[in-house]
Amino acid sequence: MKKTINTLWIMLAIAGLCTSFSGCSSYLDSETPSVVTDEFYNTKEGQEKLIVDLYSKFRSVYNTGELQYYGTDLYMAITETQSERMFNGYDATFNSTAPVVGSYWNNLYKIVQESNILLTRCTEDIAGNDYAAMNARGHFFRALAYYYLVETFGPVPFYTIEQSEVLYEVARTPEQEIYDFLIQDLEAVLGTLSFGKSVAGEVNDAAVTFLLGKLYLTRAYKPYGGSADFTRAAALFDLINNSAEYQLLDSYAASYDENNQNNSEVIWAIQYGTDRNFQGSGNPQQALFGFNIVAVEPNLFVYNQSDYSSMSRGYWVIPSAHEYFTNSSLDTRYDVTFKREFTVNNTASGNYGTLGIYFPRWDDNSGDTQGALRYYPFKTSTGEYNWYPQSTALAVLASAIDRMPIVNKFKDTKMDWGLAGTREDVAFRLGDAYLLGAEAYLGAGQVSNALARVNTLRRRAAADEEAYDNYLKASTVDLDFILDERARELFGEHDRWFDLKRTGKLIERAAAKNIFVQKYDNLKAMHLVRPIPQDEINKTNGLEQNEGY
Repeated sequence: MKKTINTLWIMLAIAGLCTSFSGCSSYLDSETPSVVTDEFYNTKEGQEKLIVDLYSKFRSVYNTGELQYYGTDLYMAITETQSERMFNGYDATFNSTAPVVGSYWNNLYKIVQESNILLTRCTEDIAGNDYAAMNARGHFFRALAYYYLVETFGPVPFYTIEQSEVLYEVARTPEQEIYDFLIQDLEAVLGTLSFGKSVAGEVNDAAVTFLLGKLYLTRAYKPYGGSADFTRAAALFDLINNSAEYQLLDSYAASYDENNQNNSEVIWAIQYGTDRNFQGSGNPQQALFGFNIVAVEPNLFVYNQSDYSSMSRGYWVIPSAHEYFTNSSLDTRYDVTFKREFTVNNTASGNYGTLGIYFPRWDDNSGDTQGALRYYPFKTSTGEYNWYPQSTALAVLASAIDRMPIVNKFKDTKMDWGLAGTREDVAFRLGDAYLLGAEAYLGAGQVSNALARVNTLRRRAAADEEAYDNYLKASTVDLDFILDERARELFGEHDRWFDLKRTGKLIERAAAKNIFVQKYDNLKAMHLVRPIPQDEINKTNGLEQNEGY
């Protein structure tokens, strides 16, 4: 290669060379050949390595928390850096140089190009009996990448074959054309793979079914969608929900037990593990939602991962999110989701082994401290939320306690403190399939079917049959109730921003709950898509910016 590789589009043309296996730099020339040559991807071994790299690239997709969590009704940033002001507050500085969108765009288009390399070059002669499975997985990865591209950026350049030439002229393809293609594409490979799990993290037909259902459901809300999309989505999610291969476990806690990974509720999960050769930077979920207890109470606590007593805080749970858990003492999901009690583990403390910190359930107004050394109720004596970070950014935060219940469901006691998280990161879960199915039935006008799927989850969540019959059993359901239920069932999991956008509820709910959205008072329709990275616009002709940025 004679030319310096210096744009995304040129990089896409040789993305197969720049996978994690080759370790290439940003530049390639004919004098310094890559360890892995382009011809390698004409072999079955090379194509299998492409599939492995496609799996690994989705780690970054699901680790881009600014696009998953920020600016919603459940989570917010803990400070006000430029990126946090943009993505969490939608402030007036939000523009096309936002630091997050460029890497996100690049990674997704690398997935597209590698998928297209696989789909272009993989043949029956090369892959033999594995051809159909390898081909189906290539279609899955490409469709999932384009789902996030379209929902994040709106109309985007759309490629279904390997790009082997430098692209200087590009055009944005209408969303409808992309969705129509992706749906037809996945319909064509549906049923190719085995439906149940064999290898942890491997894409199977249930994962294809889940993604296809989500594409139909998302299209149903758009001007070019319709009731038939809701109906087809409901049928696809029922294929999973009614299958013998995927079953709800007896308890909500069992589905999140770190010793029970790859269980019957996991449809597809990104893999990490304890082998440092393969875990990369690790799964960050275990450290996203909490606070560093050792930093604020060093006399009482020391770092001990098995205690799950501290974490390097990532994002902040908006306190009102706790209020989605109505009747929290009867809904077992609340105490599974949040860790509210912390025992003193500093052996040098005279209080070693006693209850050091206690957060009551949010709706416990008894004042019972449980004898804890530190007691932090949900609200102050004047009725203000107490579980906020301390900050001078807003008056409401000036006297906050900078402490909150840690999200406990992703705890990882098998990692060393501060190092890489080891747990699988579940992207598609059975509880999600139930709720997406309920949403689809609601959109199709079949309210009783929607209610039945929601109540299946609520029955499992109830402390006992009496709690379900008298308190948790829902008698009616609407879109807001389903979004509330998603908060209860899937708290801390991916796609909250995308869920709110899909259902048309992002502006309403974020403005009502997120105090930084309220502070900047700038959230509007333009923010339903993110800005096209300015760097990409500068490199090509035809890539117009989204309106308002």
